[in-house]
Amino acid sequence: MKQILVILKRELNSYFNSAIAYIYLIVFIVINNLLFMSRYFLIGKAEMTFYFNSLPFILFIFIPAITMRLWAEERKHNTFELLLTFPLRSHELVLGKFFASLIFYLIALLSTITVPITLYLTGKPDLGAILSGYLGSFMIGMFFLAIGIFISGLTKEQIVAFVLTTLSCFIFFFIGTDFFAFLLDGWFAGLGTFIKNYIGSAVHFNSFNRGVVDLRDIIYFSVTTSVFLLLNGFFLETRLKPKSKVFFSLAVVICIVGVVIFNWLVNDLLVIRLDLTENKVYTISKITKKVFKELKAPVRVNLYITPSEKMPTFFKTLEQDIVGKLEELKIASGNKFIFKVFHIEAAKLLEEKKTEETALEKIIQDKGILPFQVESIDKDEIGVKLVYSALTIAYKEKKEEVLPRILPQNLPDLEYLILSRIMKLTTEKKPKVAIFAPLKPLDVSPELMGLLANVPSETKTQYKDEYETLVPLMRNNGYDVLRINLSEDDHIPAQTDTLLIINPGSLNERQLYEINKFLYQGGSVMIAAQGYEYSIKIAPPQGIEITPQSLNLDINKLIKKWGVGINTDMLMDENSQIIEVTSGQRVGPFALAMPVKAPNQISVSPSQMNDKMPFMLRLPSLLYLWGSCLDISEDIIKREGLSRSVMFTSSERSWKVAPYFGSLKKESLVFPQSGSEGRFVLGVMLEGQFSNTFKDKDLPSWPKKEEKEKKIEKAEMTNPRPAKLIVIGCAKMFNDDLIRNQGNLGLFSNIVDGLTLGTEIIQLRTKSYVSRDIKKLSDNQKVFYRFLTIIFVPIILVLYAGLRLFLRQKERQFYLMVTRR
Repeated sequence: MKQILVILKRELNSYFNSAIAYIYLIVFIVINNLLFMSRYFLIGKAEMTFYFNSLPFILFIFIPAITMRLWAEERKHNTFELLLTFPLRSHELVLGKFFASLIFYLIALLSTITVPITLYLTGKPDLGAILSGYLGSFMIGMFFLAIGIFISGLTKEQIVAFVLTTLSCFIFFFIGTDFFAFLLDGWFAGLGTFIKNYIGSAVHFNSFNRGVVDLRDIIYFSVTTSVFLLLNGFFLETRLKPKSKVFFSLAVVICIVGVVIFNWLVNDLLVIRLDLTENKVYTISKITKKVFKELKAPVRVNLYITPSEKMPTFFKTLEQDIVGKLEELKIASGNKFIFKVFHIEAAKLLEEKKTEETALEKIIQDKGILPFQVESIDKDEIGVKLVYSALTIAYKEKKEEVLPRILPQNLPDLEYLILSRIMKLTTEKKPKVAIFAPLKPLDVSPELMGLLANVPSETKTQYKDEYETLVPLMRNNGYDVLRINLSEDDHIPAQTDTLLIINPGSLNERQLYEINKFLYQGGSVMIAAQGYEYSIKIAPPQGIEITPQSLNLDINKLIKKWGVGINTDMLMDENSQIIEVTSGQRVGPFALAMPVKAPNQISVSPSQMNDKMPFMLRLPSLLYLWGSCLDISEDIIKREGLSRSVMFTSSERSWKVAPYFGSLKKESLVFPQSGSEGRFVLGVMLEGQFSNTFKDKDLPSWPKKEEKEKKIEKAEMTNPRPAKLIVIGCAKMFNDDLIRNQGNLGLFSNIVDGLTLGTEIIQLRTKSYVSRDIKKLSDNQKVFYRFLTIIFVPIILVLYAGLRLFLRQKERQFYLMVTRR
């Protein structure tokens, strides 16, 4: 160890006794941090994913610059042989130089500490994922350093060593990417995937970026690093011996084969992971273990999947990933979770000869499991393949739940998808959700009406459905969903658990009574309605013209009796988003879209949400398009014996505009000089026993019912039970376009899951996505954080280098003065 420390100290002194080390560090910090900060405020996420993803490309240059001189300079200045005459073994020389360069690289990594500091000051980063990313950066840098030292020992030209190291590091990284595997698998099936998994470095580095420390990845980098250091020492030992080139080449081949075999064995035998993410995204949750503990019988799961060798490249590890998750669930369940894997190829039914596999395919297709097409590359041509990847979940004698399509992007949510089905199977009946969202008259241009003039009237579409995505979305999550008109012939179905009322518009007394009755008897209800829609037109020279159109809010007649109502003023907020809206101009029958930023396109950031409510747990920003605020009467709520929980509010810089005729005036779109009370309530939940607001009244009749058929009845209600009512002042946020927003989709799913199954399932579903939005910053604050991240550490390094140079000069002068005496 003493000899290693001597070499280490010698190399470190050679770095820091000249300006080259400080120049390297400053260039490394400035380039990395500048690239990151150039996009940080545009992306608006307190995450370092982009930083770590781009780091290897910087290391392709930085690492060779560090290692190119380690041996090449010794050989160029004829100190190589002199060094070998010292009482040091070759492996001590190699390790001394390696650890010196590793320490220098570690200093460079630690010098980027201002990046996570900036993230912490501007948002809520996942510190565990950042730590994992830095560990991955350290490991891949260590690997590249070993390659660089090895190549530096083969040549005495630093430029040659630099170019060869850069090329070698790039090749090892590139062959570990999906792109390389795609290309090679198209010509030689499975070869590209094999090389990616067992030789390439990118696939092992990417695991760290997800916040997962996998023992297999640590072993990969440790073994490959050791092999290159071993080869470097072997080269030094044998370079002057007879047939040294033959023996060295043979050693290289043996080491490469050994590394491949070792990684292959480790990959199949060791599955030990440390999940460093904040919410333990890749760890079985406590809720899952609790559900398994309460099971009265085992759950049986069948995985039907195409064999990996028949899968396209991107899907080749899908079976391994799914089985890994199923194994974790099995262990967590205490053997109450049993699974089997069935390999099956698509399109076997077309063959005349029947086999056991074709019979299996027929059975699963009868269950609703069908093959689906995925993109594949075969000999540089893009094509498609039919594959299976599906799960069936069985519990007791109940009908099987089916997950017909499991894709790689579904894997983070696989635990939720399975557990939510199990929870639905363990209930007495399948959860039922009814949705009441009246259709809207279709706005057809005169040109299109002319084209439809000769079309039979029964085939013309007279209405449009803005919320048709919600039904398949809920069915995909395992719910029994019915779309209702809330009429005499299509009322709220029996045994409905949750009723969703979205943009109800005009409501008659009987419809209000039915909603009241459903709540009175313990049903859960969500109401989403708003006071206005807006039309936007291009209007030079001021730019755009925004015209409000008031909407019917008959729902207020009911909910105001419980202390909540939708405000009839227009709501504005400086915290708004740019969206694409129809401009009013047309090219033929087609409407043009344009980007618009207006204060009625409200954005609700996580800081405006009540994070103590499970419904709002870890949600990213919401797009509250054209929504209204809510009126809350604490006195009525208290009188009715209900409890109130605010879900989310507008920002402090929000204001209300009283309705008036015509387009919005400029002053209406600007925060008022007189100020505003701000922080208006946008979503609220009421809990408790809801009263019968029709008590002592006659039972309302359905419209258009013949007078002679009417029977005078009292509006009595029976079987009172506590219920939950969620009121949100925006329906537009759940339409087919905006439900794609991650925050809006998350809120809708949370509401449906929470009202129907309970809030525990929300914690499981939302653990895979957490809002990392940065807080709103002024221009001066952005300049400060850019300075802190990019310039601060280089300035410290320049000052330290200047001080060190000054002290060394003083030492030199003192030495010369003493020797002259």
